[in-house]
Amino acid sequence: MNPLALGLRLVLRGPRSNQARFLLMTLGCALGVACLAAALSIPAILAAHDGRAAGRAVQGGPSSGALTLERKDPVGSRPLTRIFISPPDNGTVPLPPGVKRLPQPGEVVISPALRDLLAERPGLKGALPGRVVNTIGPAGLTGPQELYAYVGRTRAQLPAEEAKPVGGYGIPWAAPDEAAIDDGTVAPLRFTLCCLVLLPLFVYLSVCVRLSAEARSRRLASLRLLGLSARDTMRVSAVETLCAAAVGAVLGVGLHLLVNASVARTGWVGLAWYPADGLPSVWTLAACLLGCPALAYLAGRRHAKEAALRPLAVRRQAQPGKPRRWLAALLVLPGLGIVTAYCVLGVLGVYVEPSALTSFLVPAGALLTGAGLVLALPPVTAWLAARIAATTQRLPLTLAMRHHETTPGAALRVVSGLVLLVYAASLTQGVLVELDQVSRRTAPNQEYAVPFRQVTAEQRAAMTKAEGVSGHAVHTYRTTDQSGILVATCGQLEKFVRPGSVRGCVDGRPLALHDPATAPYDLRERGRTHAFALRDEDGRTAGSVRFTVPEKIVTFSVAQPSALTSTVLLVPPKALPPGLHPAGAQLLLSGAPEPEAVQATLDRLAGIAPTAQIDPVGIVIESLRQLSIVKGLLGTGMVLGLVIGVAAFLVSATDRAMDGRRRTATLTLLGIRTRTLRAAQCAQVLLPLAVGIGGALVAGRLAESSYLVTGGGAVFWDGEGLPLLLLSGLGVLAVAGLASLPMARRHLDPELLRRD
Repeated sequence: MNPLALGLRLVLRGPRSNQARFLLMTLGCALGVACLAAALSIPAILAAHDGRAAGRAVQGGPSSGALTLERKDPVGSRPLTRIFISPPDNGTVPLPPGVKRLPQPGEVVISPALRDLLAERPGLKGALPGRVVNTIGPAGLTGPQELYAYVGRTRAQLPAEEAKPVGGYGIPWAAPDEAAIDDGTVAPLRFTLCCLVLLPLFVYLSVCVRLSAEARSRRLASLRLLGLSARDTMRVSAVETLCAAAVGAVLGVGLHLLVNASVARTGWVGLAWYPADGLPSVWTLAACLLGCPALAYLAGRRHAKEAALRPLAVRRQAQPGKPRRWLAALLVLPGLGIVTAYCVLGVLGVYVEPSALTSFLVPAGALLTGAGLVLALPPVTAWLAARIAATTQRLPLTLAMRHHETTPGAALRVVSGLVLLVYAASLTQGVLVELDQVSRRTAPNQEYAVPFRQVTAEQRAAMTKAEGVSGHAVHTYRTTDQSGILVATCGQLEKFVRPGSVRGCVDGRPLALHDPATAPYDLRERGRTHAFALRDEDGRTAGSVRFTVPEKIVTFSVAQPSALTSTVLLVPPKALPPGLHPAGAQLLLSGAPEPEAVQATLDRLAGIAPTAQIDPVGIVIESLRQLSIVKGLLGTGMVLGLVIGVAAFLVSATDRAMDGRRRTATLTLLGIRTRTLRAAQCAQVLLPLAVGIGGALVAGRLAESSYLVTGGGAVFWDGEGLPLLLLSGLGVLAVAGLASLPMARRHLDPELLRRD
């Protein structure tokens, strides 16, 4: 019979055990391919986001007569982008992508997400003066949840010094503040996702295509002994493996398409996208539909080759060869060497500048360490099992260790998924903790800066009395040395600093200001004269004023970042002529720091002055958005890694129990009790898992620290997540031990000893 036809017959018409194995292989490959497709689709989603952002960017060149002004405000972790646009009196003007008609003065075109948000928060309407006449189409939005609006205004309503002429729309690349993730974050994110998803995925797919490896090898050896040539035996094995992998790959791509359509618009990963953005590319389809069968063939080739070349040894279950220690050392030693070297530099206080070399070495070291960690488990645990078996007097432990000593490779399939999961979590949790620390604001107040030239006197007065504003002052910087003055009373100063931190303040005269936490006081400031040009309400020059820094110093403490950091002089409001203010002055407001209070205050201030640039000091809108995306992607990677690791453990543990049913039946006939079998089964799983998790925790902390040392930040060592990781490792051991207990009671039929 043709070996291809024989392989298909064994798949379709073989015993139920073969069909069940084929089904498990197919479903396992489908889950793995779906995770692979999801991981590989992330770059395409980000590229689609950046492409639409670049397509709506305003071009320079010959003006069409239209003027535009952009304002951004934070709404939680998302930015609200308002494009104020003044159409020309006559002639045609290019339309932004996704907009059918340019809004006229008093009209607004908004995104669907902003339309829904306006229904929930009517107070936001003040920032969008006008009547909503249409919505923006998908071509003009980076995603379905983007808050974007085009607001029609007259030329007189746009600040002449900030409004830009519109020459057209579309540039070759997205601006840094429009990109989904900045270039500096893409590399570490890609490296972390590889550790979280691709390493466990490789192990999981290898496990799935080697289900019932022992039984398959014996069946192939039987075919070889019946006269089938070695080449045809290999072909029979390849047909079964490739069929399961190919069907699983197709099902996995379909599963990815269903999940993509379900979660694309939800923003579950911190980034919402259109379902078409997440469709697999040609390269992704090639990796899934061709790469998975290729991996399946390579993973099953070794056992098939052994059955084809040594059929008698396979049928008689000869003792397998010892694991190759040199292969594990070839990977783990260079990897540990790289990450340990950077950790030593961190201990010595050597600052390592981020560079192309570190961007390559640190990810390479982490990946080599993870792969070497898995390959090192068989030789290490075999050596340890031999030492334990030689010293212990307990029967369950002796049975477990002797069996593990002879077949250490079987434990690799059972525990490698969980070991890699703990390693990746140890590497990633420090990144998440650091991101959480960056995003957490602990200041006692929130400052808002509004340029004087963008608001009228009436608008400034309304802002100081707005609900949620607890303090106000006038602040400006000198252009020569960036030293600032604060025009405020002592009571107003206290609204911007830590409670009770002001010392030595007296109203009515200029005073020197100093925050001891920033830097020692510069004695050269005493007696120095600072000159400031004055402006009237129309922005015209109205003379100048000079202030001399006195010897009297007022000390205070502010939470960074703050507009008061470089302020050296406190000036009473009465020291300025009525109706005049320093050139470059900004209205400084203070309010509560809670996120809900900050958002409500921003809505009220935007309603008072829609076109003014209101800067919430210390809140970088785009950083918050990108931070949310990065945390969402890393969280998704951890979920995928968890699914893959647990699935690999369950599949391999069940398969190992099925392969070991003859051994279990033999021990049962010899009088070994079920309790002893359970204890041996549990010990046989826990030994390699405990060794692997211990190594994963140590190697993961080293890899994480090397990333922090070379990341350019101030944090080199992160110990906040270590207790959680230790508890998680203990939890994994407990769950694995409990999951292995029922396996000892399955398939105890003594007739198994008579079956071929």
